[in-house]
Amino acid sequence: MPDSTRVPAMNSLLLATLVLGISHTLLAAEPPTDSCNRLLPAEHRMTAEGIGYGQGVFQHGGKVYLYGDGETGVIREFEWDVDSPQKLTYTGVEIRLTRNGEDIAPHPTGLTHHPKYGTFLGDTVNQRGTIFAIDWEQAKRDGNLDNAILNMVNDDLASNGTRPEFVEVGGRWLIATSDYGDTDNELRLYDPERLQVVSRASAPGVLVSSESCGAFVQSMEWVDDWDQLALIQNQIAGLRYRLTFTTWNEAGELSYSQPCDLQRPVDELEGWTYLDDGWCLYLSSSLKNNVTFGRIRLPE
Repeated sequence: MPDSTRVPAMNSLLLATLVLGISHTLLAAEPPTDSCNRLLPAEHRMTAEGIGYGQGVFQHGGKVYLYGDGETGVIREFEWDVDSPQKLTYTGVEIRLTRNGEDIAPHPTGLTHHPKYGTFLGDTVNQRGTIFAIDWEQAKRDGNLDNAILNMVNDDLASNGTRPEFVEVGGRWLIATSDYGDTDNELRLYDPERLQVVSRASAPGVLVSSESCGAFVQSMEWVDDWDQLALIQNQIAGLRYRLTFTTWNEAGELSYSQPCDLQRPVDELEGWTYLDDGWCLYLSSSLKNNVTFGRIRLPE
């Protein structure tokens, strides 16, 4: 869901899952036109404990981070190994999204990092988005945000929350974000340097461009291997799995793939990431069986 109010996971509705087979054209970093034609059975489902209602996935430094809204907003670090691809192992590293005891990011809806521009965390409460610039290593050392918040930005251009993700467009790294709603949603590109110093997204120089986008975007994931941004969506409000892949050409023009809808599972998709060697990970908001490992058909 786009808000901090949650509905208990309906585990009785969970069925055997299928996952998306991405076509050769997608992996060639071209606009994927037939990437939804083939669905492959899921390999394995597991429960990642301690993240509450899962909200998204972040990869950095060879680790996988799952974040959610539990007792507080929280990020947990996991290890994934291509030799044991059907499991995550919790490392013991946890970041509570609190500052001086206050749950300052109770409903995290984006986490992204760039080696030059740093780390940005998104939070959405009551349809209002906040983007935090944070010191990632400080947050890991402290296990909280007491000393890690560098700037806070009211994403006042958003109509329904914020979900920041670094993307490369025309050789320039920008922050992409989008709305969550059934109609009139935008995908916006922000200047990350401006987000480090301003207090609101509507400040001069922050917005680089905006385009309309599809409904119910929960989070986004930039896939370096494909030079594409995946929109992680629901098919209807708060339910079912959809992925839409976006591509920018050299002129900065945006195109979308056909939405890729899964028939199962039927819970709430919140996050997705491509791991390696044809493996990907889906994260749902369910309290049990919230992680699904899938296979992506790689070119021969």
